[in-house]
Amino acid sequence: MLTALVIIHVIIALVLTAIVLLQHGRQQGLSGAIAGGAETFFGKNKGRTIDAMLRKFTAVFAILFILSSIVLTYVSIKQANAEEEANAPTDDTSQTMNVTMDENGNLVDESGNIVMSAEDMQAQQDAASEEGTEAEGAADAAEGTVDEAANAAEGAVDEAADAAEGAVDEAANAAEGAADAAAGAAEGAAE
Repeated sequence: MLTALVIIHVIIALVLTAIVLLQHGRQQGLSGAIAGGAETFFGKNKGRTIDAMLRKFTAVFAILFILSSIVLTYVSIKQANAEEEANAPTDDTSQTMNVTMDENGNLVDESGNIVMSAEDMQAQQDAASEEGTEAEGAADAAEGTVDEAANAAEGAVDEAADAAEGAVDEAANAAEGAADAAAGAAEGAAE
């Protein structure tokens, strides 16, 4: 169908080109104004001249050319989309494919063709379990790191609290000593 539309489009384009080339120019110079001007202006059959018929054919074939271009574009896009859908991989192969397991542990389709061997299935399961083991190990390591960080933070808080308590005790002792010295000095001055 696309080939037929292209052939029709090319024929319309060639006919339109020939019709345009057959027409006389609008400016024929002084001789055309004197000789042909009276015939076209005062003539009774202005619509029946060859130039008038060629103008009408030009309009008709121009419209046909535009319509054929639109139809050709539409059909081309529709065909390209259909081809793209036909070539697109489908993710639903497991749903459309009826597979069973044979006596050897292989996955086979309805025709008896082996879809996946038992060794391949075992290798996939082993790879999945290794990935799971690695993920669990990483999670355990992260949990241990978090616990170590929490313990270190708790130890730092305890050390800071102890240091602050020791500083408060020292300041209290110093203040008490200063108060005792001031009291002793005040007693000595009072005597």
